Amino acid sequence: MKPNDEHEKIIREEQIAVMSTVRKDGSAALAPINYAYDDGRFLVSTTKDRARYHNIRRNPSVTLCIVQAGGRPYVTVFGRAEIEETDIVDGTAKIFRRMSDRPVPDNFADVLRQQKRVLITVTPERFVP
Repeated sequence: MKPNDEHEKIIREEQIAVMSTVRKDGSAALAPINYAYDDGRFLVSTTKDRARYHNIRRNPSVTLCIVQAGGRPYVTVFGRAEIEETDIVDGTAKIFRRMSDRPVPDNFADVLRQQKRVLITVTPERFVP
């Protein structure tokens, strides 16, 4: 599913979203995340020791809420997440470039491995409001 023009503008302008995953007991786990929006999907980097990694492995339903300064407008994205554990360098580099003006380090792949990073790809199913 594609966002409308207003949603796309918010998604491209903002850099931080709140990601909600489903805990083992069914309650929501919320955390701020940096993301990149690429080819209609959201890319999120995390480590294997984070709750969101374990929650998504158990239940791939996620929600992202991206809010502009002041709280309006905003967009909520409901979607399905997939975890990539091996081919993560390019996607994680897209997030890094979005967060920083610095070049991606030469040893980027080694750093990602040392940090036990994975790449979460969220495919949107619905955008609201």
